[in-house]
Amino acid sequence: MKKILLVGRWGKTHAFAKAIVEKSPQKTELYCYMDKPNAGIVPLVTDYILGDMKDNSRIIKYALEKKVDFVLAVPHMSLSNSLTDELINQGIRCIGPTKLCSTLETSKSFLRQVLRETDLDHVSPKYQVFKAKEDALDYIRDVNYDVAIKPAGVTEGDGVKVVGIQLKDLSEAESYIQEIFEKNIGGIAEVIIEQKLEGREFTIQAFVNGETVIGMPATRDYKLLYEGDKGLNTPGMGSISFPNHLLPFLNRDEYKESLSIMKKVVKHLIDKYDEVFVGFLSGQFIKTREGIKVIEFNVRPGDSEILNIIPILKTDFVEICEAMIDNKLSTMDIAFEEKATVCKYVVSEGFPHPKGDMFMEINEEGINKAVGDLFYYCFAIDRNIFKPSPRGVAVTAKGDTMEEAYQLCEKLLKENIKGKNLWHRRDIGTEELLEKHTLDE
Repeated sequence: MKKILLVGRWGKTHAFAKAIVEKSPQKTELYCYMDKPNAGIVPLVTDYILGDMKDNSRIIKYALEKKVDFVLAVPHMSLSNSLTDELINQGIRCIGPTKLCSTLETSKSFLRQVLRETDLDHVSPKYQVFKAKEDALDYIRDVNYDVAIKPAGVTEGDGVKVVGIQLKDLSEAESYIQEIFEKNIGGIAEVIIEQKLEGREFTIQAFVNGETVIGMPATRDYKLLYEGDKGLNTPGMGSISFPNHLLPFLNRDEYKESLSIMKKVVKHLIDKYDEVFVGFLSGQFIKTREGIKVIEFNVRPGDSEILNIIPILKTDFVEICEAMIDNKLSTMDIAFEEKATVCKYVVSEGFPHPKGDMFMEINEEGINKAVGDLFYYCFAIDRNIFKPSPRGVAVTAKGDTMEEAYQLCEKLLKENIKGKNLWHRRDIGTEELLEKHTLDE
């Protein structure tokens, strides 16, 4: 009997819980450390406790009490707080990058530095890093191209603002720069100003142990709130993947090139910093006229992209986890179903900053019978009443074609999730939106 401790409480943690409890052929006892009780995780675990995600000593104590075989740590706030480092020091096997490796996500300027040190400066856009507000403002006043304004730290998907999309002009860009410094957005008194990139965005996630990087099927996520890719930037409204594990605009060579960038970065962490990356690495890329460029890296699975992948993963997830820990990942032959997937979030009024509770009637049995996957982000308060976090739930459907997966996803949402003031993007997975991103970008 394997004993596993999950640290985290969002939808991707629920996806891992389902992969361990419902899909793995191995007998397991699953435990979870959360700061709030995820409505989907609670029924799956043998036991759970609630606490601060940065309380390493309490997490370690719980792991020791339950005598777990390994810990799977998901949240960036735990990873960047040296949780992995401290677990290793206590002799506890762990999946999750060390604090230094986590800096690839928690400091956007560190990622750009690593790319430069690995002779990969050409995959970065033109950019400047500023630690002083006035220097950043002086720069933006003289710039002669559209820019993206990025807080240097983690902002959960809604901190990046682009001139021409979230910002009307450079005057609004100046105001946002001031806001970043005055409100300490991202938790670091630093801002990155990058040239706006035009192209087709995509994500490649990977299982990683040191120099072994095994890529998952490519995905395309959609972060803007409204249909037609308009409105506020959000942590995500949904994502898609295709049966051939590529995308209409991404060929096999371009996939390999992107994965090679990820491999060079983790190898550099070994060569220069003597740090071995163990866990999940998610690369956000964009295909431009000048080639593949890096937008950002996350040191955890993509959200929502991992929700496309877990439903089509054929290899035992627990076996993959142990291979990452035991440095045997290179011996694994990881397989995925050749299916298209569509994942969509259900959010409430006011998202990405919802106010109040969500009323949802969810027919889990109906979703399961149709071979769909339901992932919770919210917390149950009472029957059909939930607290969003900040999303409610996600539904993933798969099919032999994108059209089949799209129609099933819409059917599952319409028939099995009902409530007040709920919203999801109906255009994600449609041919119209696919053509927009294949032809116009």
